[in-house]
Amino acid sequence: MTTINRWVVLFWGITLSFAFLVAIPEEHFVFRSISVTLVAVLSICYYLYKRYSGKLSLQSDLLISINTLVQFLIPVFYLAFYYQAYPFLDRHNFRYGFAVTSFAALLGQSMFFLGYESIRSSMYFPRVKIREASYTKEFIIFLPLLISIWISRVVLLTTGSYYHIYRSEFQSTSFWFSICTQLSQFGLIIIMVLFIIAFSEERKIDKKRKLGIAIVTLALEMVWHLPSGARSEITMSIVAPVVTFILIKRKVPIRVLTTILLIGIPLFALYDNYRYTISNYVGLTELKFSATLPALIESREWMKEQEYNIVEKTICRYDGQSLNYLLMNYSSDYDWEKGGTYKNIPFVVVPRFIYPEKPVLTVAIDNWYHLVEGGSSPITFWGESYINFSWFGIIAMSFLLGLGMKGYDLFFAKRMSNQYWLCLYGFGAVFIILKLTMHTAVVWIATLLHVIVLAFVFTSLHTVLTKIIHRKAFPHIRPTRV
Repeated sequence: MTTINRWVVLFWGITLSFAFLVAIPEEHFVFRSISVTLVAVLSICYYLYKRYSGKLSLQSDLLISINTLVQFLIPVFYLAFYYQAYPFLDRHNFRYGFAVTSFAALLGQSMFFLGYESIRSSMYFPRVKIREASYTKEFIIFLPLLISIWISRVVLLTTGSYYHIYRSEFQSTSFWFSICTQLSQFGLIIIMVLFIIAFSEERKIDKKRKLGIAIVTLALEMVWHLPSGARSEITMSIVAPVVTFILIKRKVPIRVLTTILLIGIPLFALYDNYRYTISNYVGLTELKFSATLPALIESREWMKEQEYNIVEKTICRYDGQSLNYLLMNYSSDYDWEKGGTYKNIPFVVVPRFIYPEKPVLTVAIDNWYHLVEGGSSPITFWGESYINFSWFGIIAMSFLLGLGMKGYDLFFAKRMSNQYWLCLYGFGAVFIILKLTMHTAVVWIATLLHVIVLAFVFTSLHTVLTKIIHRKAFPHIRPTRV
């Protein structure tokens, strides 16, 4: 049986989607949107099928493709018909830009693939097996980290920075806020290392015990996040064990993912209103678990009264809307940035506690357009590429991102047998799947650099501390390396 080369499919996918984009009139936006998007989805999925068929490996090209499909392409299949039925709800005329956005996503993703595969094409991560002897030593590193995480969370709570819908003075004026929020997010690292330990265990009795510890830790993490209504943090905590499972087992937990989606989508929509409702029950420096359920019930009742469409409210938050609006309007409203948004990249290596006046690295679309009342939308990586250098920017920056992510993967691939590097790669993978594509290049660099630095720090601390302990307890025994 003849198989079609995945690069040929991508080439013809770009060609066909462009032909649909040009040939189908804008007023037939449903047919136009569905045609271009379907070609984009099928092209990317076929590429991934040929790339990973029979040999699943959780690498950056797969991670970013998942985000592209979920955030930029798949929602179009629902929204095109939804806005045809309710055009008055589409205040920004997103429906006319769906086809252009899908084409841009396919073009950007294809150029990313080209950049990624230009170095050591078809590279796969080796299978990972963590040595059992190293498990107990992790306690030396992660207990101090765990204490630091919860101290930072107490600080966030007592300064009125726990509830994400409000901005406290601490958030606006203190560089310690940045440090505390980063430390708070490191709870994800604790979850991942415990699930790595559990999934790597081969003895059933020990595996159940270690899995139980990991699940209890995950539950405690959820107890911290659920009352706040922080949907991003809640989602990352839930996704972390799934990412870890795929990293270790090299297979997808279909039933678990299905359950998460069935339960998670309604809860995601419910928490959209809950974040505002909870303020009626608690102060900004209070954490009352007894208030969570009444606030959720009130939010649910409000949704019923307003005939709240769960699917529409969830899907309409897709990141493609920012890229959509920029592609449709920017060239006629503003001059090209010509690299202006990349000026803050050098600051990624400077900690904020050293330079408190360090510029904010995130770039919101509000700098040009206000699309969300009372909030903001991300500019997205491709949106930033476009406003700087037009369509050439999407092509060039996507290719460079592919090169950079292949270098990132190769750097970790050599060290994956070390539990710290494996854990931190998984930590970064959660951010790539859920958050990074919506952000600018400087946020990509800052996040991935933090991941690498943390891996080095944990490994070095482990080596130093275990040597000290062994010298004191067993002065005549040479400690084993991690």
